[in-house]
Amino acid sequence: MFELYLTAVIFGLTISGILFLVSVGICIGFGLMRIVNMEQMVYYTFGAYMTYALVSSTGSFLLGLLCGTLVAAGSGYIVETQLLRRVYGKELMFTMVVTFSVFMIGIGLIQYIFGLSSKPVGMPFKVIVTIMGANVPLYRVIVFIISITVYFLIDMFLNKTIFGRAIRAGIENPDQVQGLGINIRRIFTITFVVASGLAGFGGVLNAPLVGVTPYMGFEMLLFAFITVILGGLGSLKGTLVSALIMGQVVSVGGTIYGPLAFVGPFIVMFIVILFRPTGLYGVKGRAFGFEEE
Repeated sequence: MFELYLTAVIFGLTISGILFLVSVGICIGFGLMRIVNMEQMVYYTFGAYMTYALVSSTGSFLLGLLCGTLVAAGSGYIVETQLLRRVYGKELMFTMVVTFSVFMIGIGLIQYIFGLSSKPVGMPFKVIVTIMGANVPLYRVIVFIISITVYFLIDMFLNKTIFGRAIRAGIENPDQVQGLGINIRRIFTITFVVASGLAGFGGVLNAPLVGVTPYMGFEMLLFAFITVILGGLGSLKGTLVSALIMGQVVSVGGTIYGPLAFVGPFIVMFIVILFRPTGLYGVKGRAFGFEEE
């Protein structure tokens, strides 16, 4: 029994890592650009399908990882420069509709190219490791380690570099940053491209674990929003902490009682919001994009 729950905990850490990677874009998008970029999950799906295509044709997972991440980042660049720049400053609901439309167009494009059936992606390696008596795939452990490493790299970038500090300043007061001669639009673009690439990177890592389907982004979009809302919109640390919580709720909760894998995250979110409407690390007065009176 102990080994069963320990395995569930380790699997939950893998889920947490993927959730963090795909939620970063939504977190940063709201924190910096004040938009709810619902199309982030189409980059996640692009990354997964690019991995499937290249693993199937070349057998190289690393090539799929590289190309999947680059395709997601490139798609994010096109969307940000050609579309999102036109909706900055618009009402929150308007940006949600626009970005969700991009998401649906991307899903339609995937269906046209790859069809409707699910596609399997082989594991890059099948090594099994034993942790305190529980046998778990090494790949799952590596996925979690990669995700935590990404968090620390982003945190160091935001706090230790000039460009990162400009991003943080842009989150607090974009008009003042613009007045100092810093091109806030360029910051928006670079940040958005990196966030889109991370979503694609998450899709690449998750493809061998769940396979790829045209609608794989829908379920992930739901859980990503729960993760960001629970952690606090715009909070990187909150996104990581809530991803860790969500992963365990889905994995361990599902092990205890199957339906908890889907219902549990909603229950946790509602409980937290009852006591902290801004989420675990949200900024007071900015919960869900509304200013406090």
